[in-house]
Amino acid sequence: MVKSFFLPDISFRYNLYSGHLLSALANSKRDWNVIDFDINSLNTLLTTKYTIPVSTELYQERTKIKQTRKCQSCFMKDFKNVFDDEGNQTKEYFETQTEIPDHEINIISEMNGLLTQIITKEKAVLQWICPKCDNVNLIEDTPLSSKAWGSNSTFGVIWEKAIKSITNRSTFDEMCMKWVTAFQREIDVGMMAYQKAYFDEHGEAMSNNINSFSHDGGRN
Repeated sequence: MVKSFFLPDISFRYNLYSGHLLSALANSKRDWNVIDFDINSLNTLLTTKYTIPVSTELYQERTKIKQTRKCQSCFMKDFKNVFDDEGNQTKEYFETQTEIPDHEINIISEMNGLLTQIITKEKAVLQWICPKCDNVNLIEDTPLSSKAWGSNSTFGVIWEKAIKSITNRSTFDEMCMKWVTAFQREIDVGMMAYQKAYFDEHGEAMSNNINSFSHDGGRN
């Protein structure tokens, strides 16, 4: 269970929309037009700043696996999101080697000196110049790495719901259930960010608790 405090001005609408959504999902003959309406109604409660965009193109851009190489000479600041027991989100910063996307790297072949060629039996060495610090990196010292996403990762965007057709009618319900589950997860994270910003601005203590949404027909 994710413990969270809910904003009083949208509490009634949240309970209304989520109640309708749970009821529609529990129906043995799910009406995905109704479910689509309910989940999007929940999304509108986040205000324009925190609303989750529905875009397959943007989702693919944010979730595609990107290959990078780490520069051996410079560093960058990165962060990870940390949540406390009440769902408040903070950023934890740390320093790590600069990661350069592979498509921004130009690989060049540099001829070795005669002595090096004799010793290594290599006429040339592959290297690249970091666009951030202009230092040279050897390809053999900077292997490609791919960023892998966890199963519970959120991206602040959701892909568009599938359209039922002859080719997907046997898997349509399963595809849509995966979509609404991921959509709700994105909304949950957006709601936590919205609430945190609201508390910081107004300094009000909220007392109504809500539980995280579960797609097995109930709440956790």
